[in-house]
Amino acid sequence: MSSTTNAQAPAPPASRPTRIATALFVVSAVFFLLAGAAIVIGQIATLAVGDAAAARHWASALGPYAFGGASVAGLLSFALSYRSAVDGGSEADDA
Repeated sequence: MSSTTNAQAPAPPASRPTRIATALFVVSAVFFLLAGAAIVIGQIATLAVGDAAAARHWASALGPYAFGGASVAGLLSFALSYRSAVDGGSEADDA
């Protein structure tokens, strides 16, 4: 056996609340990215047609959903950063 191998013990499985919070984070992040893309693409399309009022309406109609999804993703990210510290640190701390 070589002395240059770096055998680490496998990480313990994440707890159920951590898995649920991670799944919700992924869903909210994908949602706000899609909503943001829909805002930008919709504004590009309406401006290409030449209707600036419709572009403003498009952003005001979808904006609250995109910003709500971003808020949820941000709060979950913050909570998950503390959860990983409680569970024994992150991967960056192990290096």
